[in-house]
Amino acid sequence: VFIDGVPVYVSYDGYVDLARFNTFDLASVQVAKGFSSVLYGPNTLGGAINLVSRKPSREFEGDVTVGLKTDKDFKYNGYRTDINAGGNYGTWYWQASGSMLDTNRYRMSSDFKPTTYEVGGVRDNSYTQDGKINLKIGFTPREGDEYSLNYISQRGSKGNPVYAGSDSTQSIRYWRWPEWDKDSLYFISRTGIGQSSYLKVRAFYDKFSNVLNSYDDARYSYMTRSYAFTSIYNDHSYGASTEFGTTINQQNTLKFALHIKQDKHEEHNKGNPVQNFEDRTTSLAVEDTHQITEKLALVLGVSRDRRETLEAEGLNNANQLYDFKKGDADSWNPQAGLFYKPNATDEVHATIARKSRFPTMKDRYSGRFGRAVPNPDLDTEFSTNYELGASGFVTSKLKLMASVFYYDTTDLIQAVNLPNSACSSGSQCSQFRNVGKVLTSGTELGFAVFPTDALEIGANYTYLDRDNKSSDDKLTDIPREKLFGYGKWQANEMWSLVASTEVNSSRYSSTTGTRVSGGFGIANIKVVYQPSALWSGEFGINNLFDRNYTYIEGYPMPGRNMFFNVTRRF
Repeated sequence: VFIDGVPVYVSYDGYVDLARFNTFDLASVQVAKGFSSVLYGPNTLGGAINLVSRKPSREFEGDVTVGLKTDKDFKYNGYRTDINAGGNYGTWYWQASGSMLDTNRYRMSSDFKPTTYEVGGVRDNSYTQDGKINLKIGFTPREGDEYSLNYISQRGSKGNPVYAGSDSTQSIRYWRWPEWDKDSLYFISRTGIGQSSYLKVRAFYDKFSNVLNSYDDARYSYMTRSYAFTSIYNDHSYGASTEFGTTINQQNTLKFALHIKQDKHEEHNKGNPVQNFEDRTTSLAVEDTHQITEKLALVLGVSRDRRETLEAEGLNNANQLYDFKKGDADSWNPQAGLFYKPNATDEVHATIARKSRFPTMKDRYSGRFGRAVPNPDLDTEFSTNYELGASGFVTSKLKLMASVFYYDTTDLIQAVNLPNSACSSGSQCSQFRNVGKVLTSGTELGFAVFPTDALEIGANYTYLDRDNKSSDDKLTDIPREKLFGYGKWQANEMWSLVASTEVNSSRYSSTTGTRVSGGFGIANIKVVYQPSALWSGEFGINNLFDRNYTYIEGYPMPGRNMFFNVTRRF
């Protein structure tokens, strides 16, 4: 995941908690599935998501939104508010955004069956809070050139609802994060060179800190038992990337990119020594776009990625620091894609890409509070991705999309269950391992139909077959089938209706197959009222039929809930 092309993953975990990010200050979301440009940099195994921040177009513009969230009985769940403002003055612009999301609880579906640690109704410890400020100033001295300085500050806290499933071996964790804070400062530039070349530069500094409290029990008042602790993270990352592109002739555009990123992680439980971890990741990439004809293009790219382990410290039972085994990793990532675009709306493609992902610090070294065995020898994950696809209007009212894909993955990284005796906690135990060879094949089908100018109906269906060729371990967290459908109706100038549905087949939540998240279908609906260009209001219902469903077994999602939002534009 990237913001304006800058990687935003947490240093230690190697991923981001998407629930901590909102979209109020975004202009667009760019998604590249499977075949994504090597210019993005390392670790884009399955593709890339780039969040593009807003930029004003007028001398002064903006909007303010306030909203309220309730459960199915109209009892208070929380609120949201956000404000965006900016101005564009030709040679420079500014943009400022702020938001606050507060959920003090959510209520589960009435279909939920009580368990030992969750009786139903209001989900215990389900609160979240996220405040965010986004500031940007940019200079555009001439057409095609741009220089911007961006600062994002986010302050959050959240609870962690306990396991509420049927597996008696699962540990019950009474966890709360009183701090989940992130600060990012980054500079982005684009400079035209002559008539046919350009240079892009990105430089960034990212700081992340959080505090995790593990309590004795559901009262969240005492921390006296052996599994109680306060865990403190202090991470920071800094780095830069440059991209140079030039049009060699009418047929060829050549691009080069260089990335470097330094990730530093510090962690300790309160009262213990500080453990230090540090990685350096670099990438050198080249990509050529050859315009075979006006409508047919061949894109060739390759990158050389490298991760160096600079520091990795463990803590033994005597509360003494020791050095983990260090190791470096390299990967070549070649890819090729053929793209045919007969017009502005239709496209046919055939791609092949060899992608890689380096195991994170957490994958390699985390003992997960006595519930895991570190694995410093964890290897890089590789996947060779093949895809054929097409999309376009078959009539003026009907657009169809289809693709078939095949992924050959080696050294897939996944948590593997171990005997409880392997971990110091004596309870559930696992280790991240390269489970071996996994073959993934599937298809994605979609359509969008426009019966009238006021009505749009669409759907997307994915079938995914994953086969572990190396062991009997189940592959977790991904359903075999998924369907998303939607409808939009503009009843008149002031009223509109949006409805959607999501259907998932079951998925495994453990490699042993003992935990299964069942299949489900949910529906959502929203009514929008816009009496003028300046004012709008909306009322929506999520999980309309109050279904009890999970993405991970034992962690039920909210039941029927509602929201009310009012927006004023200026």
